[in-house]
Amino acid sequence: MKLLFLLTLVTYVAWSKPIVMISYFDAFHRASFNNSETVAVALAQKLGSDSSPVSIALCPLNTIFDQAYAQTETCLKKLSQRPVMVVGLGESSCDLKVETMVRNNDQTVGPDNAGIQRSDTSIIAGAPLVLGLRYPLPQMYCALTRSERNNIELSNFAGSFVCNNTAYQMSYYYSDIHYGFIHVPANNCTNLTGRTKSSILMLEKMITQGATYLSGELSEEDLPHTSNEVRLSVKKNEIKKLRRQYQENECLEEYFKRVKGDDEKRIFQIRPALMN
Repeated sequence: MKLLFLLTLVTYVAWSKPIVMISYFDAFHRASFNNSETVAVALAQKLGSDSSPVSIALCPLNTIFDQAYAQTETCLKKLSQRPVMVVGLGESSCDLKVETMVRNNDQTVGPDNAGIQRSDTSIIAGAPLVLGLRYPLPQMYCALTRSERNNIELSNFAGSFVCNNTAYQMSYYYSDIHYGFIHVPANNCTNLTGRTKSSILMLEKMITQGATYLSGELSEEDLPHTSNEVRLSVKKNEIKKLRRQYQENECLEEYFKRVKGDDEKRIFQIRPALMN
């Protein structure tokens, strides 16, 4: 852990490959570790072979409001070339919880690692209440087997703590970057070893597919890609329209059937003691 923080940014394999930057958080709420670090380091090792189609850069973050965003920005500036995608990892529930949108709101029940608490505070004054994330999640979702897809949660609520704060600022200030956020099983989950192993295997597939899709030619013009400025849809009616549009693609139709809009019930809310 100390070595990772001293380096600030750990990179694997040659820079000539498309870079995917993965951020993760430090231990929170008196925990001995943060499982997002475990998952991030494992992904870097698995995707660090010569045969891997991507290069991984790791970015460690502190679980502190606004500071985590600034650290993500610093990691980006240290890269020698633009990343094809940035994936933020954090802890939440005991499932792999894949975020589709972020909200312009900080609301804490307990403090962050600097003792900061916030009460119904806008992250960026005057900015949109909700932003759809801009990574190719539909294609990443469809890289998984049906069984794997059944074991992930498609979430329309990333919480209102440091994870959401960081993801919202990245999505707002770096709208040109394909940024997404995924919550991995928290450090205190039962059967953590098995849950973590499963999450790493699924994320390896998802990240590889996402980077490959973004590096290739456009396939679906109304879904996020390097050739457009499209974000993931956040409204129920928009999502229903996409579901009808892709009804001949079994997996994409399944994705749009499962995903929820910001104007629907906030699902998969997470306990403040676990989220970051």
